[in-house]
Amino acid sequence: MTVAMRTAYLDIETSYVGSFLDNRLFKDFKNHKITIIGIRIVDGPSDSFIQLVGEDVTRERLLEALDGVEKLVTYNGRSIPDKVKGYIGFDFPVIAAQLGVVLDKLYEHTDLCPLCWKANLWGGLKAVEQTLGLKRQLPGKDGKWADEIWKKYQQTGAGKLLDELLAYNREDVFMLARLEEKLAQRRT
Repeated sequence: MTVAMRTAYLDIETSYVGSFLDNRLFKDFKNHKITIIGIRIVDGPSDSFIQLVGEDVTRERLLEALDGVEKLVTYNGRSIPDKVKGYIGFDFPVIAAQLGVVLDKLYEHTDLCPLCWKANLWGGLKAVEQTLGLKRQLPGKDGKWADEIWKKYQQTGAGKLLDELLAYNREDVFMLARLEEKLAQRRT
């Protein structure tokens, strides 16, 4: 009998707050302000979802949300270099820079990106989803869009913009489990 681990699927949205844009955009972790952390926790039949937004994005709130979690799953989230290309990812280095916690040193972690590389699947999360035939409810949106919407929301306070961004983040998080499932099917 296999015992399921309490697993958290995690994805962040950020807003670029640096003074310049160049080739180092995604390596410039300290210049990305976390706007949303989406966390889906699956524990056997129990399935819950939480989003930390804006001022609620704190070390304490994050660790509280992850209380009891045994394993984290991300796409390109790792702060420890992978064994395929020796690269680090994005989510955990940004979290470490902003919140001072290195999640893949605290929790068992599966990063789906290097697993995709091993399966000869290349590109960002949305590109891999398309290759595998996974369909989104909110197609055509990406991290740049999320940054622009957050900035518009900050300027206007329009709840509709925040709702769109929260829905986008939720879909990113829920797609992680679907991708993990598809990868497992390909290995069998």
